[in-house]
Amino acid sequence: MLTLNGTFFGITDKFERFADICLTDRIFAEFTPEGRLPISFFITDALLSTPPIGCEVYLLRDGVAIYARDFPPADFTLRPIAQQQFDDTLVSVFQQGDMQVSIQSPAGFFTDALPSVFFNCKLSAHAGLYFIEGERHLAVYTAMGKCVLLEEVLSFSVTDGELHALLPLSDCLGRIADCTWSLHENDCVRTALTLRQNHTQAGDTDIDKIADELLPYAFFQSVLFGGNYTDYLSNELAGKASQIVDFLGNFRAVCITEDPYVCGLIREKKARLFEVVYFTVKIENKKIADIVG
Repeated sequence: MLTLNGTFFGITDKFERFADICLTDRIFAEFTPEGRLPISFFITDALLSTPPIGCEVYLLRDGVAIYARDFPPADFTLRPIAQQQFDDTLVSVFQQGDMQVSIQSPAGFFTDALPSVFFNCKLSAHAGLYFIEGERHLAVYTAMGKCVLLEEVLSFSVTDGELHALLPLSDCLGRIADCTWSLHENDCVRTALTLRQNHTQAGDTDIDKIADELLPYAFFQSVLFGGNYTDYLSNELAGKASQIVDFLGNFRAVCITEDPYVCGLIREKKARLFEVVYFTVKIENKKIADIVG
C-alpha cells in the first residue's frame, strides 16, 4: 500500500504506478507491506543522488522510478529451514528476520542473506561447493561463505565438475539461456551460453522468425547475456561488433519503451542508483542497420 502525505494512493506491485510530483514539494511517501515494516521517505531532489534506504532509484529520461523492495522485518523469531553436514562443513539455512545461510567450515564461520524464495530448499555439495536449491532458484557458495552463483533456474544438473542450467529470461520472446559453468573449489566460472526459444533445441533460435519490433530488444539481451549478438546485425555493422559493444557500455538490464525500436539500457551509477540510457535501432531486411544513442 502506498500513501502520499498520509493519503491512500493505491496498491503497488511489480507493475508501474505513475504520479506527477514536483521534487520541491517534499511529498512524504510511505510503502506499507503485509507482514513487514514500512519504508518511508520524502520525495526530494536528494533522490537523484541518494536512494532512500530499502529502495532502488532509476533515473529515466522523463522522470524517476522508485522501487521499494527491502522492507525491514517485523518478526525476528528464529526459524530453522534446512541443515546438513558435509564432511567437515555444516551448512544451515534459517530465517531470523531475513532469510540467511550460515556456513561453518575449517576456514571459519560465515553468514549471508538469501532471498525469500529459499524458504523451502534442499542442500547439496558438488566439487567443493555448496548448493542451495529453492523455488526455481539456485545459490552456490564456497566454504568461505562467498556466493559465486545466484540465479533463477528452470532446471539444473551437475556432471564431471560442470553445472548445466536453463535460465528463464524476463523478455517478451519466451527465451531461455542454456548455460554451463565450470566448478572450482573457490569459484564457479561460466564457460558457455546459448540463447534459445523455449520450444527449440539448443542453438536453434531462428532470428528470421522474430518480428522486426522484437529485434532491438533481442539484440540488446543477447549482448547482455553473452549470446551471438552479431547474428542480429547487418554485414556492415557485424564488422564493427566490438566497437558497438563499447558504444553501448556496461549495463545490467534492458527495458522496453512505448516505441519497440527504442530500448533503455540500465546502468548502475552506484549502489541502488541506476540510470536508463536509451538507444534507437533501425531495421532493414530483418537486420539491425544502425544504432543511435
